[in-house]
Formats: sequence, C-alpha cells, structure tokens
Amino acid sequence: ERIRELRGIDKWQVFGGSWGSTLALAYAETHPDRVTELVLRGIFMLRKKEIDWFYQDGGSFIYPDAWEHYVAAIPEAERGDLVAAYYKRLTSDDAEVRMAAARAWSIWEGMTSKP
Repeated sequence: ERIRELRGIDKWQVFGGSWGSTLALAYAETHPDRVTELVLRGIFMLRKKEIDWFYQDGGSFIYPDAWEHYVAAIPEAERGDLVAAYYKRLTSDDAEVRMAAARAWSIWEGMTSKP
C-alpha cells in the first residue's frame, strides 16, 4: 500500500503468483477500493494440506530427484516433520547451518517451479 501511495497511483491491477497470490488476495481484501482487478497464477493459500503436500509428502512423487536433495539436508530421524526441521535450521544461531538449510530449501523451491 505504501508503494502505491508513494507512486501516486489511485488504483491498480494486482498480480501474484504462488505465495504472491496469497499476498495479492490479502491486499485486495484489505484495500478493495484500490484494486481494479486481480491476476493470480499458481494459487497457494498456505493451508496446512498444501504445505504438507509440497514440503512433506506429495511433491516428492512429481520431483523425485529434487526431493532427494531437499531431504538429504535433514537427518533421517527428523524427516517426520520437514518444515519443523528446516525451521530449526533456518533459525539456528550457526550461520553455516542457516546457509546450508536455506540453500537446500531454495534449490527445492527453484527445481519445482520450472516448467
């Protein structure tokens, strides 16, 4: 909203993809008088079943090679909840641990977003 105000734009089209679709919807609900239309693609609503499917069990069937790399960064004993295991590492006090987790997570995201 601040960007729209700074640019002096009265109303605008809002575009969002994947997580951005969730943000676009939230913006449109909060500022309906400022949105002329929405363009959404790859809609991701941040529902638990979507997170579980993509990060725990589901995406592995579509992207098995990328999945191997994604789970390899987590010890087998912690793979029952990969989101929690990644959270633990991404918020670690150890910068190397954070970077390794961020790299593995980002590679998974990138490999699954290619056509």
